[in-house]
Amino acid sequence: MNAFDLIRNGGIDVQHVATTLDIELMLYDFGDDVSGVLLRDGDKAKIGYSTQTGLLRQRFTIAHELGHYILNHQRQGVFVDTPEKYFTLFRDSRSSTGEDFQEREANAFGAALLMPRELLIEAATNIYQTGITRNEDYDIVPVLADNFKVSKLAMSIRLTNLDLVW
Repeated sequence: MNAFDLIRNGGIDVQHVATTLDIELMLYDFGDDVSGVLLRDGDKAKIGYSTQTGLLRQRFTIAHELGHYILNHQRQGVFVDTPEKYFTLFRDSRSSTGEDFQEREANAFGAALLMPRELLIEAATNIYQTGITRNEDYDIVPVLADNFKVSKLAMSIRLTNLDLVW
């Protein structure tokens, strides 16, 4: 199976990943201030994600919350994530706090889950081999973002972080 076979029908299926881990998913109207939550009660977990965001954002939110779960981030049973937390890209006055470190880790986990390095390389190689030539006028980011069902911003950040700029 190649990268396109895996991602062709909607990208990496984060909902399937969550249910495989026995994590209940809940679509909820949190309003504009909350993107998602992770609720932990012992070995049971629920991920809530916002009805106020689009499908691409919902996919990243689920992947991000899975990051908190898999990485066993500890807080008082509940992680509440706001849109501002997702794009903490540069060190600031809050960067030394455990919360910001955990948010960056959850972002990195979510990005790796949705856009695995090897699949990105395979997908980009496949795109170029199907007749699209490399030149500075062609932007591969929108094509890859569409294939992986992520935003162009998320794809740009992932490619940059992996030093995979074509």
